[in-house]
Amino acid sequence: MVHNNESDYSFERVLRHISFVKGPRPDDCNGIHLVPDDLKCEFVRSTPSCAGGVFYLDYTNYLYCTIGAERETCFKLGFALLVILLLLCFTILGTTADQFFCPVLAVISNTLKISESVAGVTILAFGNGSPDIFTSLSHPDSDTEMMFGELLGAALFVIGIVAGTVLLIQPFHISPFGIVRDTLIFIFVVGWVTGCAYDERFKLYDAIVVLAVYGIFLVIVLGEFISMKKRLAEVGSSISLHGDLPMEDSHYKELRNETVVVIKPRRGGERDEVDVQRNRVSVFRQGPFGVSPNYRLFSDFCDHLRPINKDEWQESGAFKRAITVMQTPVLFVLNLLIPTVDYTIERHGWCKLLNMLHCLTLPLTMLLIDGFFFTTLWDVPLWRWWLLVAAVLLTTIFFTSRTDRPPFYHLAYAAMVFVGSIHVIYIVAQEVVSLLATMGLVMKLSRSMIGLSVLAWGNSVGDLFSNITLAKQGYGKMAFAACLGGPLFNLCLGLGIALGSKALKTKEHVAISREGAMSENCEAFLIQLLATLLLALLLTDFQGRRSIGLIMIIIYLVFIVFCLLGELEIIHPYGTDHYPNDEPSEA
Repeated sequence: MVHNNESDYSFERVLRHISFVKGPRPDDCNGIHLVPDDLKCEFVRSTPSCAGGVFYLDYTNYLYCTIGAERETCFKLGFALLVILLLLCFTILGTTADQFFCPVLAVISNTLKISESVAGVTILAFGNGSPDIFTSLSHPDSDTEMMFGELLGAALFVIGIVAGTVLLIQPFHISPFGIVRDTLIFIFVVGWVTGCAYDERFKLYDAIVVLAVYGIFLVIVLGEFISMKKRLAEVGSSISLHGDLPMEDSHYKELRNETVVVIKPRRGGERDEVDVQRNRVSVFRQGPFGVSPNYRLFSDFCDHLRPINKDEWQESGAFKRAITVMQTPVLFVLNLLIPTVDYTIERHGWCKLLNMLHCLTLPLTMLLIDGFFFTTLWDVPLWRWWLLVAAVLLTTIFFTSRTDRPPFYHLAYAAMVFVGSIHVIYIVAQEVVSLLATMGLVMKLSRSMIGLSVLAWGNSVGDLFSNITLAKQGYGKMAFAACLGGPLFNLCLGLGIALGSKALKTKEHVAISREGAMSENCEAFLIQLLATLLLALLLTDFQGRRSIGLIMIIIYLVFIVFCLLGELEIIHPYGTDHYPNDEPSEA
């Protein structure tokens, strides 16, 4: 880059200037706002924290170097392009959750014969949170201020906005023991983390306690579920002894709905149980000699790849058609990558030729994305090893399956759908985080505010789409349980593992942990939100009403307004000190 000779600044002078003026640290990317426009690109390239949030694409480098801050009009157009890209990411997340992730969660939960609440705090919480945990493990030296802000802000967002929206969509009765257990354990964990990090010293013992609490939480959840299953069996036996059918007894049906996941229709109609066996059979018309194993092999492949359903298109309005057009290219690509396992549709989503292709496309794409595509095993790249394995799988599937009904091993595809959906959601969510971080930088938000708001929203976008989609499909209890179980999983394992590993590297077994100016306020609002939720449910006899969901959303919005006022220094939040002219006040 050629610098302006008339400029009174040099890049070195700017860096020295930043260290003496009120504002960010010289190593903080927010210092870019103290740099002249013609030097901002050099600042971005020379400041490691500017690339800290890069996942695949470097949006900060794109704005300040490829376009350039000095080109004001082009810079604004580039920012608008990032907004469009953000909308595309939301489209991918929504389509993945609706078409693949949520249906397979119901299938897995139904197969394992576990309840919605157990599935929410275990399978769904693990699916949404495990990528973030693996990221924390791969970046053990990441900034703790951002870590606290992201985890606490995400927990407040998921419980306030996502759980509140779930109740707005589908009010239902909430298990008293379950919600009391979840909220009290959550309040304890937040209080423990707050107390341990108060002096910015997080001991190894503190991390072990956090991990142990989550282990105890899982034991209690599974113990309660086993107890409910025994109770269901006893009630069923009692009804059968009197000569009645258990499924005709209202008490038994209510108890059964609490202990197993009932497959429900995805669109329209009453929320009755789906006839899973009937949906296994194809509507192919049989000829005089029956249906051959490969009947309509290629036409069925084309039908499954077609992203627009003709009947749904004709019944849709203008807005729904516009959404469908936006989803068309996304759904086409996702159909090529991820199988469909859905008990509510014909043949449970089985398509022989397409499912054979999935044995190639999904694993190879995952190897490429995860960076293992060219990794060698015995001097042979992994992609070649998989081609060898895939050849055996394709041959086996071709000769052991039919087009008119799913094979007995179709359930194994559920694992592929689960892993593939998590990969897509995680990758797109990380790009959302990078996009939002760049937008927060352009809007001059502080690191703490970015962590509590835009990064928390980006990290929670997977929970947002998957949980709300589950609620729309009739699995509100699973979604609500995940809104508490997911953030608890992230907070306990994320902080516990990250800070515990940091503490192990020191002689004193103590990790330096900076919460940031606004994290303490987030902890106070989070405890208040959990306490308000518990009190509201106590007053309504544990009926999850829409009014409770609205209250939860309002509390979160109040928190955001509070943070913005603190960011603008209109008010002085707890944990921050603001003195006139930066001079400490006299005692």
